[in-house]
Amino acid sequence: MKSLIIISVFFISILSFSCNKTSSDSSSFSQNGQNGSLTRFLLVNNYLYTISNDALSVYNVSNAANPVYKNIVHIGFSIQTVFAYQDKLFIGSSTDMYIYSIANPELPTKVSSVTYFVRGKDPVVARDSFAYSTVRNDFGNGGVLNCFNIKNINQPQIVNIIPMFNPYGMGLKGSVLYACEADSGIKVFTIANPYNPILSNTVRFNETAYDVIVTGNILVCYIQGGVSFFDITNPVSPSFISSVKN
Repeated sequence: MKSLIIISVFFISILSFSCNKTSSDSSSFSQNGQNGSLTRFLLVNNYLYTISNDALSVYNVSNAANPVYKNIVHIGFSIQTVFAYQDKLFIGSSTDMYIYSIANPELPTKVSSVTYFVRGKDPVVARDSFAYSTVRNDFGNGGVLNCFNIKNINQPQIVNIIPMFNPYGMGLKGSVLYACEADSGIKVFTIANPYNPILSNTVRFNETAYDVIVTGNILVCYIQGGVSFFDITNPVSPSFISSVKN
């Protein structure tokens, strides 16, 4: 239910603020919408994918009034997030990143997986030949940003691990990675070399930052009790616009 509320707030805010903007840089992109990296369900074309603690469920929603359950795929334990890029799902657990093909959208098929060195809460984003996950310690502050080389999608590799204080969700725009760090704001990394992100800016705005969506030149940040909007015409220097709270 919490995830549903979060995503609903995101969608409503984006539609009211920037109705017709879309971007392949967005946190999770499909023909039907955009999701943050902390989501537990997403829509890709006419299919809804939802995750439970150990499985991925598939629904055909081409008729929104009559969604049809199609399949369930058991993945592993402590499954937490799902992210779509092209014909792949990147699924985060407390210990692993799983990559599934949805070339056949009704039958997700495992492509590969990779195990983390640091375990905890885990959102994932991906693009082209690279992917990132933040892993947050369940038992207090501390965590890392994992950087993956996914050129060989069958054998993803962790190529860099960057310490963070209390990381949450992420989003991508061009050569910039936005990583939320709760009370510490939003960390802005330049990724000219995607396997070696460089911290270029920290955006603090007196809110607790949990996740982001990139839509055109707008960064939408999920905060405690609502959302905040930033102008990212200059991607490395987000400029605060406003906040909307419940």
